[in-house]
Amino acid sequence: MTTENYDKLRSEFFDQADLLFYLFDKDLNLIDVNENGLKTFHFKKENIIGKNLAELSPDNRSSGRFDLYKEVIRTGKPLEIDEMKPHPSLGNMHFRIKAFKVGNGLGLISKNITDLKEIIDELETFISKTSHDMRSPIATILGITNISKTQVKDIDEAKHFLKIVQEQTQRLDSILQILMETMKIRKIEKTIRMIDFEKTIDNVLSSLSLMKGFDKVKFTKNISVNQKFYSDDLLLISIFHNLVDNAIKYKRNVPDAYIKISVVDKDGGVNVAVGDNGIGIPDNLQNDVYKMFFRGTNQASGSGLGLYIINHSIKKLGGHISLVSKEKIGTEFTVYLPNENIKGKIK
Repeated sequence: MTTENYDKLRSEFFDQADLLFYLFDKDLNLIDVNENGLKTFHFKKENIIGKNLAELSPDNRSSGRFDLYKEVIRTGKPLEIDEMKPHPSLGNMHFRIKAFKVGNGLGLISKNITDLKEIIDELETFISKTSHDMRSPIATILGITNISKTQVKDIDEAKHFLKIVQEQTQRLDSILQILMETMKIRKIEKTIRMIDFEKTIDNVLSSLSLMKGFDKVKFTKNISVNQKFYSDDLLLISIFHNLVDNAIKYKRNVPDAYIKISVVDKDGGVNVAVGDNGIGIPDNLQNDVYKMFFRGTNQASGSGLGLYIINHSIKKLGGHISLVSKEKIGTEFTVYLPNENIKGKIK
């Protein structure tokens, strides 16, 4: 193999890797970086080559990592650490970094473990929340069955106890159904089809028409999509259903309550917006609304999983979500979804 062919293969290997590769000289000035190392933080290679690590990431100084990396160069002993970095559009990201000596300089291999960190955090929340929510109805059912053994005197009293047992059983079933939907969103394989937004929205509104408060809201639609749009219809329905469901639950009791739904072309995909003049979300809670089981108000009953499910559906479709909200004025969620018009995936 010639040197030219080897260099070409080596370049292709590093640039196709999902890991982030950075190479620094002995003073921690950047010598080289692979394609994923550039894309992850929206860097341009010509703007960062030659710059010092302390300039590229100032928090390395304050956190002490800069000195740790210098120690790796001095001793040759590898180091592995986890760190969190803010991302310009994706929020906080978590990385596992391996630092090792390369020649007289330093190599860094960084792996994005944000999803793993989220899964661990969500598993802990899941176990805590479900055990709490399920313990109450189970305790009630056990209590009722114990009482009924000694205190039931006639058929009417027995029916009363059975009704309580039925209600608590339905509560348990509701919890399990919600959890099953949550897990299904995580595991579902995408099936790409052409989307009829008019029909999809109408079907969602029809499915919610018996919901308390639905008839008190004025709905408007604006669909302006001048392309054949392809996506997973079940995930898309889940997104619309949960956004509209939330808007109905948290409406204000005003005569002009409204929910506006729009779908417009955007950067080869679409922007889906659902806006309302409901109770709004306080500024200090807006970063938490997509967390598992999070509920910011007791105005309506709910599982606290609606926006969590929305967020994971959107991630699975390769999109992103943002919100603008003011208390007692209203909220608008905007979702960008790419057009998955990929040959071989369309049905």
